[in-house]
Amino acid sequence: MKQIAATILREALQRETKPSNEIDLLDYGCGTGLVGLYLLPHVNSVTGADNSLGMLEVLRQKIAADEFDRMQAIHLDLEHESAPHNRYHVITVGMAMHHIADIERVLAAFRKMLLPGGLLCIADLDTESGAFHGPDAQGVYHLGFDRDDFRTKLIESGFSDVRFTTALEFNKPADAGGEESFSVFLAIAR
Repeated sequence: MKQIAATILREALQRETKPSNEIDLLDYGCGTGLVGLYLLPHVNSVTGADNSLGMLEVLRQKIAADEFDRMQAIHLDLEHESAPHNRYHVITVGMAMHHIADIERVLAAFRKMLLPGGLLCIADLDTESGAFHGPDAQGVYHLGFDRDDFRTKLIESGFSDVRFTTALEFNKPADAGGEESFSVFLAIAR
């Protein structure tokens, strides 16, 4: 799923900005860096941020092994820490928002961390039944998001030009047999 999110976010970046060696990008909830590494060739720098030290260690090993000098991995938990002073042209979040309990706090931190005119790109699940993660959904705080509610949260956090598109629709085997349909939205805001 992270690979799909990487593709969705790269396409959004190419469509919404003119990717260049002038763009500094924050990939929040980066995990092992799949999205950030995929976007790195299209921007000046990528900062991968996550609250999981284990995931960050894997990312740091990838960065060191391939000598990615334009990428760094940082520990950052915007739910429980203040926004750092660093500012970015673009912030991406790929399939991580449903793992964040305090969405409003994190969105407000994103707003502070974006440079004027900066772009926020979020790919995540539309509202779903809970079947996406199944019965062992540890660390899942939201069963996807209602787009209208999420739009309101973005606007209340100071974002404008908020747009949603359906980035992906797919089926996944259900616990009770058969398949269940899911969709991933792409939210773009400035």
